[in-house]
Amino acid sequence: MKYEIRRQDKVIGITELEGGDPPMGFVFGAVDPTDFYLSGAGKTDWKIYTCDTNEEIASESITIEDLSEEMGEQCIEVTVLVKSAEEYERFFKHHLEAYGKQFS
Repeated sequence: MKYEIRRQDKVIGITELEGGDPPMGFVFGAVDPTDFYLSGAGKTDWKIYTCDTNEEIASESITIEDLSEEMGEQCIEVTVLVKSAEEYERFFKHHLEAYGKQFS
């Protein structure tokens, strides 16, 4: 599934949020920036939405780390702290299932 990172209703990047840490409530992934992305832009007003259903995922924080300059190639990652366990299960059940399989 793909997710849009938005700032002031403009899509600044697309991510698959391919990684997750369910016990801590985090999801993370590489970001494919759009023309509206500005490296070093303020962290205010960032929101994350599902591309399929256009639903906002309630989050405590969204952090974008851009190491492109240091790496010499595009290297942008996002980390999202999901607001609640219920919200995490609703949108990231696949991360919960993968985490559970580690112990069975």
